[in-house]
Amino acid sequence: MRAVFLDRDGVINNGELVHSLNQLKLFDNAADAIKILNALKMPVIVITNQPVVARGLCDEDMVKRINQRMVDELAKKGAKIDAVYYCPHHPERQYGGNLAYRVECKCRKPKTGMLEQAASDFGLDLTRCFFIGDSMRDMKTAQAVSCRKILVKTGHAGSDAEFKTEPDFLCNDIKEAALLVKKLHNMKALILAGGLGTRMRGVTKDQIPKVLLQYNGKTILEQQIEFLKKYGIESVILCTCFRKEVIKNFLANKNLGMKIVISEENEPLGTGGAVKNARNLVDETFLMLYGDLAVDMNLNKLLDFHFSKKGLLTIVLHESDHPYDSDLVEVDESGLVKSFLGKPDPNKPLPTKLTKTSIYVVEPAVFDFMPEKGSFEDVAIPAIIENHQCFGYVTEELVRDIGTPDRYEKARK
Repeated sequence: MRAVFLDRDGVINNGELVHSLNQLKLFDNAADAIKILNALKMPVIVITNQPVVARGLCDEDMVKRINQRMVDELAKKGAKIDAVYYCPHHPERQYGGNLAYRVECKCRKPKTGMLEQAASDFGLDLTRCFFIGDSMRDMKTAQAVSCRKILVKTGHAGSDAEFKTEPDFLCNDIKEAALLVKKLHNMKALILAGGLGTRMRGVTKDQIPKVLLQYNGKTILEQQIEFLKKYGIESVILCTCFRKEVIKNFLANKNLGMKIVISEENEPLGTGGAVKNARNLVDETFLMLYGDLAVDMNLNKLLDFHFSKKGLLTIVLHESDHPYDSDLVEVDESGLVKSFLGKPDPNKPLPTKLTKTSIYVVEPAVFDFMPEKGSFEDVAIPAIIENHQCFGYVTEELVRDIGTPDRYEKARK
């Protein structure tokens, strides 16, 4: 089960060291943000350090009253907090205060005691949860249990640099963070697995689709799904045509721990047509990848880049070691794609070595550019570039086309 964890001070309310009821000032958009999270049917849980007790500014009873006031004020606007966990401790005894609380504990962030207690109480898988905080302390806490880390620019805005970590995503405030969680929670991946596999006929013998070829003891499909699950994607659309019955039989006898929906083509529609054919299966931002890729990259960074650019399409790019049989792409300093050059003339100097990797982050509006039948690269991408809505994300991480016999053999070694 998933949940969304929220820090309190600096995320839900303005100010810090809040130690009286009249100091509690909720952000104007806090209730709207929490209602967005409530609609996702996940628990919304506050995880907050409250050293005001150890400092002697108030007692635990007042902390509980402040927390209850927060819960009640949000409830009046239709927003529900499912639980509040707080830590009253602070270990630095030299500052005086209530020495009974000046202790090392297991609950004070960046330690994970509060998260672990919440996981026990609600039956949570912390690796599938989200944490929205305003400090690097929050991010460090989330990192320790592999939550997805969302830093907001309110409150501390990540100014506590002594905690060495990075957020997965950066948002302006809790409302923007809640909308991001909605996108991430609902995100699906679309895998193109319907091609004829012409380049690989010497390997497949026309008996199986490329996505079911094995390397490192597992099929390409299994390894792609493991990658997607690692980053919280729990639903896949598999676009099939060639040997689709083989894929169906494979899935019928395999539990991959993923919701998989088959989008069938009765005839080959090309990459653009295959995506268009799945139009009724997605209504949010989705990830798209080809079924002949070996991939191991930080998907959070890619998604953060995509959402920050606010374009319709992000293409993952890298410098290719085989640029003459790859589609070359030119980008400007902001990452905006200037031109999609396609495969270069082998008799001319290379204008760039940046090539597409066949991984994309796609907004639903891209369907308007898709052909009913034809190539995604030849039809849709040039039109999106012309509308200045296409960006390139450059990475040196592993994204490798293994859809030719020689590359496939290298991947198996």
